[in-house]
Amino acid sequence: MRLVIAEKPMLGRDIARAICGREVSETARLPISGNGYVVCALAGHVLELVEPGDIDPRWRWDGEFDESRLPIVVDDWPKRPIEGKEGIVEQVSSLLGECDSVVHAGDPDDEGQLLVDELLDYLGYAGPVERVLVNDNIEANIRAAFGRLEDNARYRPLSASAYARQMADMAFGVSESRLAGMRLRAKVSVGRVQTPTLGLVVARDRAIEGHERRAFYTLVAHVAIDGGGAVDFKLSPSDELLAGDERIWSREPLEALAAALQGRALAFEATARTGQKLPPLPYDLTTLQAELSKRHGMTAKQTLEATQRLRDEHHAITYNRSDCRYLPEEYHAQAPATLAAAFANVGRSWDVDASLRGRAFDDAKVGAHGAIIPQETRFDARCLRDHDRWAYEAVVERYAMQFARPLAYEECSSSVPCEAGSLEHRARRVTDPGFTAAFGEPEEEGEDESAAAWVDPGRHEGKVASCELREGKTSPPKPYSEGTLVTDMASAAKYVSDPALKAALKSKDEGKAGEHGGIGTTATRADVIERLKARGFVEESGGKIRSTEKGRAFYDLVPADIRGADLTARWWLIQQEVAAGRADVNAVQRAVAEAFEAHRGEAYAGKSLASPGKPVGTCPCCGARVLARGKVFDCESNRRRKLEDGSWEQEAGCGFRFFSTVAGKRLTDAQASALLAGKSPLVKGLTSKAGRKFEARLRLAQDGSVEFSFDGRPAPRGRRRGASGRG
Repeated sequence: MRLVIAEKPMLGRDIARAICGREVSETARLPISGNGYVVCALAGHVLELVEPGDIDPRWRWDGEFDESRLPIVVDDWPKRPIEGKEGIVEQVSSLLGECDSVVHAGDPDDEGQLLVDELLDYLGYAGPVERVLVNDNIEANIRAAFGRLEDNARYRPLSASAYARQMADMAFGVSESRLAGMRLRAKVSVGRVQTPTLGLVVARDRAIEGHERRAFYTLVAHVAIDGGGAVDFKLSPSDELLAGDERIWSREPLEALAAALQGRALAFEATARTGQKLPPLPYDLTTLQAELSKRHGMTAKQTLEATQRLRDEHHAITYNRSDCRYLPEEYHAQAPATLAAAFANVGRSWDVDASLRGRAFDDAKVGAHGAIIPQETRFDARCLRDHDRWAYEAVVERYAMQFARPLAYEECSSSVPCEAGSLEHRARRVTDPGFTAAFGEPEEEGEDESAAAWVDPGRHEGKVASCELREGKTSPPKPYSEGTLVTDMASAAKYVSDPALKAALKSKDEGKAGEHGGIGTTATRADVIERLKARGFVEESGGKIRSTEKGRAFYDLVPADIRGADLTARWWLIQQEVAAGRADVNAVQRAVAEAFEAHRGEAYAGKSLASPGKPVGTCPCCGARVLARGKVFDCESNRRRKLEDGSWEQEAGCGFRFFSTVAGKRLTDAQASALLAGKSPLVKGLTSKAGRKFEARLRLAQDGSVEFSFDGRPAPRGRRRGASGRG
């Protein structure tokens, strides 16, 4: 008897349906037997690393913990069943005692390899093990995969690498987080992926805040062609004119060039070429998260949850956590049936040709999983909840694009040398709209060359009729949305300055269309963002992700050698040595310990996580600055300490402060500044005790309380005429 161990129950039922020769319902209990197989399933990882305090009492995280016990590193870190999954472990243990061999049916990636291998090791199984790589739950494809079983030993290096990273993440997280928490006297956490992600948001926000709008200039020459109408030629500036910059910041050199070009005769050759724009590839999870964030404002976690439901409850899509945007070539034969089912499910169709073989069908570019596409399953997608329906419709639409013609175009171009570079003209006209006829034009940045005048190929004579200087303004980068943040997490290598580490990070994702040296995985990035929110390091508002004062303060305190994406690159290089057998599984942990010792002495020493706050005015009591500090505007002379009963005691300072929220309305820094300057700003959107909205002028009383003024009008019912704001 062969025991098949699937990663999840749904996959276990799909495998049983394909190989056991019997009907299997969606709710059938596992294990299921037939045709010499017994199929059981795990529920993802069923084992976890043992907590440090359960290995050594000295590592218990309590009031007696001493930082001298750090770092915490445990060779061959032991594991135990995850709470609630002990029954799964016992069931597999019993089945192993009855089987002749095992078929490992974890997902075809390093985590999928580890979660079955670690259980076999934990249970002491020493019999033969074969590996099956199942990329979807289509029965014919599953049966084909079981016809290609391999020796599991070939894939064991993936387990070793994943185990090495798992132990290093534990050692890094507990050691660095405890050191930071003890020295900062705050509940914080440091993570290999979490902290660099916070760094991306902090850097973006600071770039936005520090941006100074600056004028730049371009020159356009209006050239009369062959005695006819004018065609625009744009200056492509020489390196000398740019002087090392990307743009021209001064009008003077362009004004001089415009004067020199006025009335000049130009002779030039126009050339033409044909080209095409291919339909975009199918989605992987990262690109789907980005798309649904842009279309519907969905968070990365909402997209992950929606696709999981589509897969688990409806068998509607292939593996939803994929990091690949290509498809096995054998899937092409299934396209007519898949398209028909998907179109029926969404209640619409597009003009496509299932016989076309788009670039997505490429065995050489398929990794552990193929792209996310619909499956040949019938259900009414119009009855799904919004998130699930939006996700399914996007997947179906993108899959359908693979069977549409490319957009075809002609492009003409001309170039005329001049003393400051060259004058360039380029125009494009569509000869066949291809996929855009059915699916619309994709959003693109840059100039629209289709709006430029067409110039026929050949020799032309022209004359500069006039020149125009155009002024533009630099724009700050846009704040992150969850979609753009997960996209940047997937290409974090671009922020690594060390060439060797940048190359290592990129090599990790070689062959993955949507990954370019990323941190985290498609399956974990949503959780990383949610943890940053939960810990108060970032916040989401209006679809934008921004760093908080706490997040910025903490990121600045994390040692530079462990807070960037290059940490993942360094670990990856060691993991490769582990996978190749040139290093043992504890090598990455040792690197964690070495890095810890390098910054142990100075990290967080004498620092505080409390933000100094933004100055908003002068204290009326003592003349010191008043700072915006979260929920209060506080005189910087104040010092308080928290007592055992939870109350606060004034230790120093004049005591002046007022709360930033008055009658349910959060005051802006500008309004606080006005109050401190003796003004009475009009504030709208205040809420009375009776729940009614009102507006009033505010002023600071001599005792520091905030009072309302209604310009002679009666106060709203349930609203006092004054509100204390002094702490």
